[in-house]
Amino acid sequence: MSTDEFNKQQYLTLREEIRASKARVFTILVLGTLFVPAVSFAAQKFEATFASASVPFLLMVLMLAFVMEQNSIVRAGKYLKEHVEPNIDGLVTWERWLENNRHLRDVDRYFFASFLITFLLFYAITTGMAVESLAEKWPQHFWYPVAGYAIGGLWFVVVWLGHWRTCTSTN
Repeated sequence: MSTDEFNKQQYLTLREEIRASKARVFTILVLGTLFVPAVSFAAQKFEATFASASVPFLLMVLMLAFVMEQNSIVRAGKYLKEHVEPNIDGLVTWERWLENNRHLRDVDRYFFASFLITFLLFYAITTGMAVESLAEKWPQHFWYPVAGYAIGGLWFVVVWLGHWRTCTSTN
């Protein structure tokens, strides 16, 4: 395989990976905004303590999956910008053009932040519901899960802040 053909295949493969990751981000968005409130409502309505207690952890997994997919998208774009696009002579390439027009990346940062803020609010609400449910069933032991939820929330904020730049820019 020639170098040009290899670069072409690499470019197409990475673009397909980006498309697939964007589709998974959409799925995560739908799951988070529709499924989580529905499950939370059902858990409260039917007094399903275990279901109510598990929703914050489900949200944690969805938030981390979102960060992982967003990071994957930006990582593929960064590789394209640094290793594939420099081999394309005479054309303005997509990733380079985006980075030279930083205001065009603002929507990526706004989406990333808005999604995570919304999910953190869901996390706080579902954690409150879970703690209330656990306190009714096991008043002497509900502090153990409270500590788990607090550690999980803090850990996620640390991950979020640590990955902010890698999830919003190819620089």
